[in-house]
Amino acid sequence: MTTLAPAPGDTEVAPIRSLRRSALLLTVVLFVAVQFTDPAGYLSTDVGGKTATLEILANDGLRHPDIGYWAEQWDPDGSLHPISHTSHIEGRWVNVTTFPMLYLALPLHAVGGMRLAMLVPVLGTVLAALSAAALARRLGGDQAQTRLAFWLIGIGSPATVYALDFWEHSLGLALMGWGTVAVLDAAKRAPVRWWLPAAAGVAFAAAASMRQEALVYGAVAGLALTVSLVAGGHVVRAVTRGAVMAGATIVGLAANSALEWVVIGSTQRNQRSTGTVGNAGDDTWFRLREALESGVSPVTGDTPLTYVLAFTLTALLVLLARRADLPADRVRPLWFGLIAVSLFVALDFVIDGPRFLPGMLATTPIAALGVVRGWRPGPARMLTVIGAGSLPLVWYVQYVGGVSAQWGGRYILTSGLLLTVVGIVSCTSENARRTVRVLAAAGIVIAGVGVGWTVYRTHSFGDVTSALADRPEPVVLFDNSSLAREAGPRFLDQRWLGVNGDERRAEAVVLLAAAGIDEVAFVEYDDGRLDRVLPGWEMVDEQRLHMVNDLYLRVTTWVDPPG
Repeated sequence: MTTLAPAPGDTEVAPIRSLRRSALLLTVVLFVAVQFTDPAGYLSTDVGGKTATLEILANDGLRHPDIGYWAEQWDPDGSLHPISHTSHIEGRWVNVTTFPMLYLALPLHAVGGMRLAMLVPVLGTVLAALSAAALARRLGGDQAQTRLAFWLIGIGSPATVYALDFWEHSLGLALMGWGTVAVLDAAKRAPVRWWLPAAAGVAFAAAASMRQEALVYGAVAGLALTVSLVAGGHVVRAVTRGAVMAGATIVGLAANSALEWVVIGSTQRNQRSTGTVGNAGDDTWFRLREALESGVSPVTGDTPLTYVLAFTLTALLVLLARRADLPADRVRPLWFGLIAVSLFVALDFVIDGPRFLPGMLATTPIAALGVVRGWRPGPARMLTVIGAGSLPLVWYVQYVGGVSAQWGGRYILTSGLLLTVVGIVSCTSENARRTVRVLAAAGIVIAGVGVGWTVYRTHSFGDVTSALADRPEPVVLFDNSSLAREAGPRFLDQRWLGVNGDERRAEAVVLLAAAGIDEVAFVEYDDGRLDRVLPGWEMVDEQRLHMVNDLYLRVTTWVDPPG
């Protein structure tokens, strides 16, 4: 009977010792790359909230994270708080989605500020790369394949980009990668130590404290573990190991909830998870479009071009995966097609400027080999089941509306890692290995583009938020509070307000009168609209600030006329 699990035998030992120097070198390379970014600019507004909270924790002696609100006496409910997604909990203004990463970074921040704190996401990518090497080894990969898995995840995948931003994606990916290693080891039909399924559960729970999709990957991995053992005739082992993994996951989630209760008196992560599950399946067609975009598309946006390029790229990669064992002349037309798609995307970048590449296959093309070739009988099947089987569930429950502003499908990074490992190990013929090498080189080039985009974006947004922080007006109003969140710690000493919509602007006018303020700056995206006004106030000045590519801000000065 064919099962999902690896063949019986002793647990393979991951080649960690042989990769120590490589891991150190990768750490140095990524940390040097970080130094080219602007620590005051980020890939996401979420990071702005995290860095502001980290600054508060560092300066306040590890006390409760409270980013404050200068207008609290006039706006106790915080309806005009300038930073989006800020919660008012027990008198504190909290803007953070995960605490473990903050506390890991605090000692580093105390020594070297934000620059040194960036070691945390860097080490997350290094650990993710090591987990890929360990998985390749367990699938029977040789030394060359194992090292390729390590370096490709480290310098040729979306994990490379997420090492350069104070986001929790690299850490979450590393935990899920090593959790999957433990699942593979626990799936051995021979007796294993009880701590292996427990370690898997703890790893996925720890990842879930940072990345909600870890709950999906953990559930699918646990199900694959149970089915594998049952299919092999080991029902008792399936029940006990599955129960241990589930129990360890619950304990890990409870520990994170306890940490949040101690720190802020609430369970932010549970609330976010509950809200996400409650909205699961809403806007089905919109979710399908975002699934296509984050899964395969090399361009952003809901346009015919997006669909044409996405389906063309997918078809070419699938055909290449099916024919990878054929001689080079038999697959040459497919390579020409992939080059044509690449040139079209590159031309789009040249004309309209750099931007996010949203699709997993667009940034991690070897994953296509795993999707196609990983279903063959053998030890790689379990990884394929976890990696590919989790995708529809993640897309079903993920947040909607933010897919375009991400690199390589940030909710499905784990699928990219697992399927990349399968793709590498499943190619054993010389022709197939040649295909892997070419796609690996393409992945490294694409990751290099991502690094360049990160450097450009962080500096551009850092310059803009610096200019806004230096405005002469006593108060700055933001039509979009997510934009104010981009400022990170810079907003802590500012008197800013979020005034999205006519109702909020009317509330702001009342607040400003109560605070005795008669001059403000108003910040909005320069989208051609001129109907955003402060009722009863007069505009006296206007200027534009360049952000990235063709995106500009319109900054106007308003005064409250006498009488």
